[in-house]
Amino acid sequence: MTVTDNGRNYIATNFGIGNCFVSTGLTWTAVDINDATVDESGGTAQIVARLLTPVVYKEIRVLTPATQAGTYTYQQLISANDGQIITVPEVSSEISQHDGDPVTEDQFCIATCVPDWQCESPLSGYEFDGCGNRRLNPACNPQEGDKDYAGTYEFIGPPSGQPTINLDLSALEMTQDPTDYHFEMNNIVITSTSPQVCYIALEVRLFGGALDHCPDSGEIFAGMDRVSTTRIVRIRVLDPGEVNNINADFYQPEAMRGVHTVCLLVHGTWTRTDLENEVAPITG
Repeated sequence: MTVTDNGRNYIATNFGIGNCFVSTGLTWTAVDINDATVDESGGTAQIVARLLTPVVYKEIRVLTPATQAGTYTYQQLISANDGQIITVPEVSSEISQHDGDPVTEDQFCIATCVPDWQCESPLSGYEFDGCGNRRLNPACNPQEGDKDYAGTYEFIGPPSGQPTINLDLSALEMTQDPTDYHFEMNNIVITSTSPQVCYIALEVRLFGGALDHCPDSGEIFAGMDRVSTTRIVRIRVLDPGEVNNINADFYQPEAMRGVHTVCLLVHGTWTRTDLENEVAPITG
């Protein structure tokens, strides 16, 4: 049985002034097991002594200083003390002999830090500053219809440059639909290597004859992967690291016959609007 470091800090935070043990300057209401109340004043050791008699007092309501205002129980004190029981003799040796009275006596204080007040939790009615200080704040207890505190969020914009992908055509299958004979490219495996969500659309360019490369110009047909029912350009969304096995549909002219070289292009942007604008001139 002892006062642990966590327990000592809890006591200084909630039953002290300025995160220090004190011999005076506190006021509270002690509530006994029959709900009778008595208003008292004094220092840190006296409040802790009251809490250590749960057979008499079921809770202590700290009134001042305002930063500590709240209701405290024996169970909360022991829990803050890492579950260790605190005895009345320890109140004397650990608290009253370290509350700065007389002035020649050591005074226990928690190491100071820079206050940064924020709501303790939604609807709690309290805020804390990360330094062990806690106080009432009605703004932390919104009423029905009020906007609740949701936290903070860092907003970012599109990264610079173009999205990047890995294109795998090792399992590619090229066929024609048996009904309208539009060109199909199936099992196109695309892996996003981009740091953010990106948008992609596929374009095919067809060149007459069997070539061993993709020319820069001279294609017989250039067209986008389109939704088979509406012929609208099909746009896909890729999360960072996402692997997508794609089946694409292209609508070449019905009169096109014979062997052609197929070149596949992937258009990619950070926003859907940018991608739609980029591929709009490609009408095939």
